[in-house]
Amino acid sequence: MNYRNDIQMLRGVAVAFVVLFHLEIAGLASGFLGVDVFFVISGFLMAILYKEGEIKKFFQRRANRLLPAYFVTVILTLLLSIIFILPPELKQVSEQSIFSLFFANNFGFWMQNSYFSKTEFNPLLHLWSLGVEIQFYLFVPLLVWFFRKSKVFLSLILAGSFLACLFMIGISPKTSFYMMPLRVWEFLIGFGVAYYLTNNGNLKFHGKKIFGLISLLALLLIPFIPVDGQSFSRLFGHPGLFALLVCLLTASVLSFGLPQKIEQSLVGKWLVQIGEYSYSIYLVHFPIIVIYLYQPFSGTILYPESFIDKGVLLLLIAVASILMHKLIETRKFKSVSRVYFFSLLTIFCLIGVSKFLPNYQYSFNERNIFNAIDDRSEYRCGRYTNVVNRSLISCKLNTEDFDKSVFLVGNSHADAIKTEFTKVAGQHGFNTYFPASNTPLMDPSVTPKMLIAEANKYNIKHIVLHYAYKTIDVKKIIEVSEIAKNNGIKVSYILPVPVFDETVPKILWNSRVSTIDIKDSYISKNERFINELKLYSLSNKDFRLYDVSSIMCPEKCLVSDKEMKPYYFDTNHLTLTGSKLLVPVFESIFK
Repeated sequence: MNYRNDIQMLRGVAVAFVVLFHLEIAGLASGFLGVDVFFVISGFLMAILYKEGEIKKFFQRRANRLLPAYFVTVILTLLLSIIFILPPELKQVSEQSIFSLFFANNFGFWMQNSYFSKTEFNPLLHLWSLGVEIQFYLFVPLLVWFFRKSKVFLSLILAGSFLACLFMIGISPKTSFYMMPLRVWEFLIGFGVAYYLTNNGNLKFHGKKIFGLISLLALLLIPFIPVDGQSFSRLFGHPGLFALLVCLLTASVLSFGLPQKIEQSLVGKWLVQIGEYSYSIYLVHFPIIVIYLYQPFSGTILYPESFIDKGVLLLLIAVASILMHKLIETRKFKSVSRVYFFSLLTIFCLIGVSKFLPNYQYSFNERNIFNAIDDRSEYRCGRYTNVVNRSLISCKLNTEDFDKSVFLVGNSHADAIKTEFTKVAGQHGFNTYFPASNTPLMDPSVTPKMLIAEANKYNIKHIVLHYAYKTIDVKKIIEVSEIAKNNGIKVSYILPVPVFDETVPKILWNSRVSTIDIKDSYISKNERFINELKLYSLSNKDFRLYDVSSIMCPEKCLVSDKEMKPYYFDTNHLTLTGSKLLVPVFESIFK
């Protein structure tokens, strides 16, 4: 295939959108769609570069092209994290580095959270796409073998992957986002273009470049496409129908090319140059942004508030990209296996250092603050419940079997207390059932009628509700209670715990205080909500309220014990240590 400026221009546009999206530049809310452009280009090039019978050479060329710069990025990110980042976040970087060694970055982040969540500290988050891409390369020889057996296979696999992707968006958007089989249709669109719409990658339709130009101009509207990466909508979710549109526009440019005037224009030359450096830019930009903007216990921060910070970040990205491109990406390494072995050894050594140093750098109380990140209950009924069993409404939390059962229902606040609640319930001879949905009664995932039906299914005669402040309407609570009353089920409500402006570990790290004076605001915020429920309880003897304010805020609101073990792992969710404070409330529920 001859050198094609239009492909480099596409790369330039794609990486520019991704970088600006990660810098949270206003108006670029959908810049992450640039990755979809990269996937189509990658599929196109793999169809050209792979020669049947040359599997070993194909993998060697791919490894030489990608792995040295990839591992340098991981190693430098881990090294900088050891120098500048506190142990709780450093632990997360170490885990990400391990997944990187096995090109399973996408699996690691899928197990963690949505790509769009900023709760965790993820300087290597962008490598999820490299994981998907490398996994795709492993299947290229097999796919090509199938495609050469029959042209029908390409269409069948492409359509099957796309339909499965759309289906999964309605169940687990992050699974559609992260998993290679559900992304393979994007690569295969590029494959199809290379096979059927070009001459071995060179243009077949020379007089149709206007279509390529129109497609490129349409791609420039990517930031304005209303895509929500966490939506369950097949239209507005991702990768959904809008992603298909982006892929088809990219395919059009690859098929028809661009007018020479556009390629030779000043903007065209800039985009070509950016495209040349696109791989290095993509690798270095995200760790630089995340580490530069790091604040302890604040997750991933991407938005640089000052113009100076924006300028500094762009300069750092530019310099680092040039160095990576000149010194690593374009360098010819004699043995990529040695590169991998050296990287493996270096990463494990750095991880060892990251685990060893905190014992000497920080005091016992400081290490207690750090441990808050792990001092929490396991995720609801299991992290993958909604993917494995979408129809599951509830699960049994205890392993014993008792004659009586209780239903603990609520959002993530109920999830935070469920471990201690289950222990107390078990001591009083109760099984504990818990909703699989994180938003029961807050959306159609679990309606009041569904909840009572589930309670009747397990002969549950007591429902205990616990939600965060302002996450559930009083009318919904009353509706549940009224239906429960008609079914001989009593309802209790554990009132909300305090909420803080900053994460509690961050408060403790900065000020080393065990209490915060927010009691008055905490009580006033909940006063109207509590009064409405109190008024309702007067007319329904089967509905009871349990106040936690005297425990959580005896004078000032508690944030840790005397040894600085935090009672919250963020601004509002109790740690296991914190949930033990509510044991007297749990005990009173079962009296």
